Amino acid sequence: MKSTLVWDWPVRISHWLIVLLFTGLIVTGKSDNDYIQYHFYMGYGLSAVIVARVLYGFYGSYYARFTQFIRGPKAALRFAKSLWSGKPKQYLGHNPIGAAMVVVLLLALSVQWGTGLFSSDEVFWFGPFYGLVSEDVASQLASIHHLLPNILLGLVALHVLAVLYHELCLKERLVAAMIHGHKKHHSVSSADVASIEVRTPRWGVIFSLLMGLSWLAVLWMAPI
Repeated sequence: MKSTLVWDWPVRISHWLIVLLFTGLIVTGKSDNDYIQYHFYMGYGLSAVIVARVLYGFYGSYYARFTQFIRGPKAALRFAKSLWSGKPKQYLGHNPIGAAMVVVLLLALSVQWGTGLFSSDEVFWFGPFYGLVSEDVASQLASIHHLLPNILLGLVALHVLAVLYHELCLKERLVAAMIHGHKKHHSVSSADVASIEVRTPRWGVIFSLLMGLSWLAVLWMAPI
């Protein structure tokens, strides 16, 4: 089997940062202890990572780009049928169903941290944008913010089950690939072009990182 670099370091780091920050947000958000300040700051961090990752999806390496892995519902249906037949097509990057999950998770996480910026505990802590909307709107956004984590946990569970299926049934080492970046494949006739050399664009990294850190600085300096 051949091994090809697919996920460069910005993709891998952003992925594991999202995992860690989301876990911390769930723990601090559902805990009976008063961790609201840490919850806010981890939410800020998550928003900055997602901003940087989304921008890298436009200006990043080949397999990181949305234009490379986002496909239509017909492609997802064909891939689902190939899974059912036991002979799924091989993709070096995200397969069509995995790509859809990536987009759904990024959107749902963005709604989660976005609504959090307008929420408060109604006692001491207020989101930095709480005063920009009416109390009714803030209440509606807070309701979404408190409801969405359970949906996100369901999506994450589905994502983990899909990864386990690829690991155990298809023998595709996705977890290892997200650690060292390389994926093994049988031939160059996979759905993606195996001969593509993945390069980390310096400008793409700088721009994405700069925008993410700038957004984080704005939030960090805002009162809560």
